[in-house]
Amino acid sequence: MAPLELAAVLAAGAYLAGLLGEAWWLRRARARLAIVVHVNGTRGKTETTRLLAAALRAGGLRTLAKTTGTEPRLILEDGSERPWRRWGAANVREQRDFLLLAARRGAQAAVAECMAVSADAQRASSAFLAPDLLIITNARPDHQAELGTPAEMLEVFAEGIPRGGAVLTADPEVARALAVAPAPPAEPGPWHPENGAVALAAALRFGVARAAALAGMRGHTPDPGAFAVRRVPGTSVTVLDALAANDTVSTALLFGLGEARLGRCAAGPRPGGPRVLLIANRADRPERALAYARWAGADPGRWDAVLLAGSPGPGARRLLAAAFPGRLRRLRQVRDLALEPAGTVVYAAGNWQGIGPELAAFAPALEEGP
Repeated sequence: MAPLELAAVLAAGAYLAGLLGEAWWLRRARARLAIVVHVNGTRGKTETTRLLAAALRAGGLRTLAKTTGTEPRLILEDGSERPWRRWGAANVREQRDFLLLAARRGAQAAVAECMAVSADAQRASSAFLAPDLLIITNARPDHQAELGTPAEMLEVFAEGIPRGGAVLTADPEVARALAVAPAPPAEPGPWHPENGAVALAAALRFGVARAAALAGMRGHTPDPGAFAVRRVPGTSVTVLDALAANDTVSTALLFGLGEARLGRCAAGPRPGGPRVLLIANRADRPERALAYARWAGADPGRWDAVLLAGSPGPGARRLLAAAFPGRLRRLRQVRDLALEPAGTVVYAAGNWQGIGPELAAFAPALEEGP
């Protein structure tokens, strides 16, 4: 055998041995965990993961969780958290690393948000975790270049259902497509109703008492990009911050919840002031900018003005300019929201990455009243 051929054979053998060794370590780690939950779907994964982890902790289970919403975070057994460090771009092998870490720390339960986008990466995420339960929050129009229509997305999500069919959802359309009963509503709380419902149903499935689960959920720490009603300092300008929603269906639902919440917020404004749509854009998400432009332009009478932040791209800008002549403006910096007329409600949508952290730091969330 020539030297180069021998080197190639040895390299292939070493690679195969590495794969077999990794698979052995992963199976060994998985066997040490009593509960593994994979949380997938288009929207609501981060909140659902946080809610379920809090409920399991409240039930006395040593629980480790990983979220990859607006910021990748590791949520520890006592509820404290720290950044999930990445050495480069996000990679689905993080799920393997998380599972190994949970086993090393002696966790009883591990709850992991699916951070994969492509169909192949989603399958790899399920394979690494080998979950006892798959949660599917919903299937909505986003990342369509990678996953297709919502129906096609759901087909990919459903491939991760473990043997035996252990799947939960609170979304009626997903439940109908999977021929399962949706999770029943949970009590109202500081969460999106469907996310609270499916997290509570999962906790009950694993033997946590309802009262303990709800107490844990009420004490959970929200994601930095969680929906919030904010007040611009020194003004009566209010912001419905749905920047992390990323798709128009979820955004519309959150705006509806926000409008209902305005009347319950201590010192909150009452409807009647100007309504301004703020669309924050990322240069690497031109299809998202177009989706929001079409959505806003379909009902131009709803908005008194539209503010653009970031890089919407020429296509989205043309659509908005045609739909909102004389009402389209550029937001240069978050502090300029203080210049809006008194009583204005700003509906913030599009992308959290960019102005989201700045907005959260500048405009504090309002407390809900009784």
